[in-house]
Amino acid sequence: MTERIVLAGKTFGVIIETARLRLRPLREDDLADMVKLIDNWEVACWLSAVPHPYTEADGRKWIALVHQDHATSRPLRFAVALKETDRLIGGVGLDGNTGDESEELAVGYWLGQPYWGNGYGREAIAAIIDYGFRTLGVQTIRAHTDPSNSPSQKVLRHCGLKKVGEIELTKPTRHGAWRAPLFRIAREDFAS
Repeated sequence: MTERIVLAGKTFGVIIETARLRLRPLREDDLADMVKLIDNWEVACWLSAVPHPYTEADGRKWIALVHQDHATSRPLRFAVALKETDRLIGGVGLDGNTGDESEELAVGYWLGQPYWGNGYGREAIAAIIDYGFRTLGVQTIRAHTDPSNSPSQKVLRHCGLKKVGEIELTKPTRHGAWRAPLFRIAREDFAS
């Protein structure tokens, strides 16, 4: 995994590269792909914080937020793009807004449905966890999923997160759950 900071004209931010992926700031030319991929109910139904239907206005707001985030030089949110083509396939990040009262950073991600089942989720999650531990210096990272989203739970376990209990959510998931399985990994337990 390589991490580099890119400063080019008005474009700046952290780029993290893996074998097949590039985690980078969102760009204006990602808008059409982002809206198409997230507006798919099969994706959106697992993302309770994302509006559905997802519009260009929603996408523009998110792109602006990610640009602000990258302006800090310690960003938490990234586009997930295929390294070979630099085409957007999803998003990944670390967030303090975890659906409960914790201040601990939580990993979150989404992938467009055409990209499911290729190991991209595991690759992106491992990269963002590595970034959180090595660059941001956090000690633990957590995650939660909709209780019925077993594929995401499998991805988290594959990346070394362990189920440590449940959390009560401040709002229900799109499937109506008010509790979610909680996963956590400590810095000393992460093998990059």
